[in-house]
Amino acid sequence: MNRLALSLVILSSALAFVEAEPGQQQDIIVRAYTKVAGNELGGLTPEQAGKQLRVWWQSQKTREFRIHSNLIRTQLPVLHPSDIGLQLDDKATVAHLPMQSATVVGDTAEKELEPTFIVSEPIPEKLVAMITKAIGKPRPARVTIRKGLVVQEPEVTETQIDAKAWPTAVLAAMKGNGVIELPLIQGPKRLDDATVSQITDVMASFSTRFPKKQWNRNLNIKLASSKLDGVILLPGEKLSFNGTVGKRTVERGFKLAGVYKNGRHDTGIGGGICQVSTTLYNACIFSNVKIVHRSNHSMPVAYVPLGRDATVDYGNLDLIIQNDKPFPIAVSSAFEPGKLTFRILGKKDPGMTVKLVQEGGKSWDMGTKVIQDPKLPAGSREVVEKGSWGHSITTYRLIYKNGVLVDKQLLNRSYYGGGEKIIAVGPSPTSPVAPRAFTPLGSTNSGFQARPISRG
Repeated sequence: MNRLALSLVILSSALAFVEAEPGQQQDIIVRAYTKVAGNELGGLTPEQAGKQLRVWWQSQKTREFRIHSNLIRTQLPVLHPSDIGLQLDDKATVAHLPMQSATVVGDTAEKELEPTFIVSEPIPEKLVAMITKAIGKPRPARVTIRKGLVVQEPEVTETQIDAKAWPTAVLAAMKGNGVIELPLIQGPKRLDDATVSQITDVMASFSTRFPKKQWNRNLNIKLASSKLDGVILLPGEKLSFNGTVGKRTVERGFKLAGVYKNGRHDTGIGGGICQVSTTLYNACIFSNVKIVHRSNHSMPVAYVPLGRDATVDYGNLDLIIQNDKPFPIAVSSAFEPGKLTFRILGKKDPGMTVKLVQEGGKSWDMGTKVIQDPKLPAGSREVVEKGSWGHSITTYRLIYKNGVLVDKQLLNRSYYGGGEKIIAVGPSPTSPVAPRAFTPLGSTNSGFQARPISRG
């Protein structure tokens, strides 16, 4: 058992006690210096004082305690002394009180003394299990936006409660407001808490919109953007969209939805994810983050202007960004029905603004192709592929400092091959129709004359 006494500030100088004369009884507590946790113990015997303290402790057993740690993201239930192994040591408390048989030298003003408590060892197993579950498995540091505020979540490594420091933390909570600052022993971190704390501002944000009722596409957007939310990049580090989001498969939760493929509309697993990469790309543009690699679609997209899209295809086309700042940055995503927002977090430069200019825009018609479809009604027409015009454009990023242009960067040269419009037509209504063949049934012995039967 560890015995650790709570100590309050003594209101005056220390007291000196002189040993009693031989044969003098030490059976009564002096009437001064005898208030313990609000209990007047002067004039009582040690046994009487101990009993009074035990009665007082019964009233304290309902006192509420709470566990606090920045690694715990859920609220733990309220605890009581028995839950945390906290007990009163009434005998040790009384043993520290001055007796009448001792002559007191020094200040005789009344003092408030503190009881002695015991914190049991080991820590109760039920409490350890609850705290371990609340902390959870090891996870990387994250910085996100919640209710408009930058929220820093420290990295969690292999963690255990510091059993040696636990009693001190409990006793401090008993003396204070009942909040136990959880002492923990953690393994080495990739990102220390001080580094994470440097990410404090929204550098830039960008949003795109989409139809709310395209269920599969919306699910793909939500799933992919969630995998990017909170990712931290140290100075010089790169983020690969494909490497972070991972392969788009049914097993990983992605659904079949519309995609662009070789200048035509098609369907594929993970359709809609290019809107995620495009929204992230634009947030990086306006936060002046370095773009290492980006590709445009084969056709323009509806949710951003020409030259502002970024297509991805796992194992083929990727979006790669790099933190070229002297401080860490983080990616934060927010999905809501019909709207996706990305924010780049770090340190805001209030004097910097970013503008885009585009030059050399060209467009051309890819034409129309007509195909025959015998399954269509005669003379009918159906648009199989609406196609799109081809385009090319060059985009520059302009960096202003306090209103003065300080840098002009070539952001991209985009070429959209487009696709021809395809129309399917049914058979011509004037096309000759081949005569139908009839098979005679022949004669029978029934007395009826056989005749040809028409099948229509």
